[in-house]
Amino acid sequence: MRITILSVGSRGDVQPLLAFGVGLEAAGHDVRFTTYPRFEPQVRALGLDFAALAEGEISAMQAGVKTSVSPRRRIRRPPVLDLIADARSVARVRLAEAMSACAGAEAVVTNELALLLGWQACERYGAQLVRARLCPPPRIAERPGARAVRQLAWLPMRRSQRVARRELGLGPLPLREPLGRLAERRTLELRAYSEAVLVDPEPAGEWTHVTGFWFLDSHFDPEPAPEVIEFLDAGPAPVCVNFGSMFNARAAAAATTMVSDALRRAGQRGVLIRGVDGFGAGQLPADMLAVGAIDHDWLFPRCCAVVHHGGAGTVAAVLRAGLPSVVVPHMLDQHAWGRTIQELGVGPAPISRRRLNGESLTAAITTALGDAHMRARAGEIGARIRGEQGVANAVEAFEQHMQGAGRRSVLEKT
Repeated sequence: MRITILSVGSRGDVQPLLAFGVGLEAAGHDVRFTTYPRFEPQVRALGLDFAALAEGEISAMQAGVKTSVSPRRRIRRPPVLDLIADARSVARVRLAEAMSACAGAEAVVTNELALLLGWQACERYGAQLVRARLCPPPRIAERPGARAVRQLAWLPMRRSQRVARRELGLGPLPLREPLGRLAERRTLELRAYSEAVLVDPEPAGEWTHVTGFWFLDSHFDPEPAPEVIEFLDAGPAPVCVNFGSMFNARAAAAATTMVSDALRRAGQRGVLIRGVDGFGAGQLPADMLAVGAIDHDWLFPRCCAVVHHGGAGTVAAVLRAGLPSVVVPHMLDQHAWGRTIQELGVGPAPISRRRLNGESLTAAITTALGDAHMRARAGEIGARIRGEQGVANAVEAFEQHMQGAGRRSVLEKT
């Protein structure tokens, strides 16, 4: 089967879908992976066909890609507004590229951030849409009035696509928001997380499958530098601190000082994963080390806990390693993951970015490491996740669904 995978977002959004793409290719399918140009080397190294998808200037800056836009623009608005502005800035070219990448595909797999692109491509070409969720759906989706909220959000989104669709010879999008009714259309939904993280399992339809996390065993990062191995061998397991691309240049220096002080007061060594804007830069105490890109699956099992922003990819790696964690969410699903970590009993209450300071971080780290039940619970969940075969389960669910869809199509035509 010819399959196009669309993935918009950071590395944590791309890497799980890459794992699924590798699994589909190994099962005999023809896979084209469509994402930002900066991920092309990793996609091609895994043997998948690559197609580029335009990246907005804001998301490019957050990933350390050089642009002509001043970084000061990023400091004045919340990250979620950056995300919306970023998508609008490339709406025309991104839709055209997505349509081109999906031409000839029999199925289109998309993460949540690219769902509208994938839906439009499937409407145009008659392909089967497959929705990949990297975290449990927000609980608000089940509340009364949720459909009205989605409809209000749909109207400006619909307007942002108007010019791009007209240039492609397509009519306007429907006035009524279509994505909230995908289940009614028997749209396959693959939930790429473990049942072990479902505190309050939500109702699932016949076309919804919780598969387990999708881990990419091929290395995305360079081998650890000798100084990293020497540091880890020189003392007790450290606390790893990783905020991804969530800090801007002005906040990074203050965050480094605050984290360093919190670790010192908690009596812990630390490994700080540098962001793109200087987190972890400057002189650090001898019991702390700053590192660049590094394989989480290699590093985390060598740590005692992780402080992180709650991105889906980081959460999966922390849980797989069986570690307690402290979540400092910044936007969107990171808040949901922070609550989930707390409710699972594998971390203290999340600390919102606005309330993050040396005292709150010290207290959270001390709780995560001092609570024996929390450490044991994290170990139990980690062992369960390591025993799952998320990608294999997803490929099996995909193939069974597509076979059933083919039979339904034949019946509808007769």
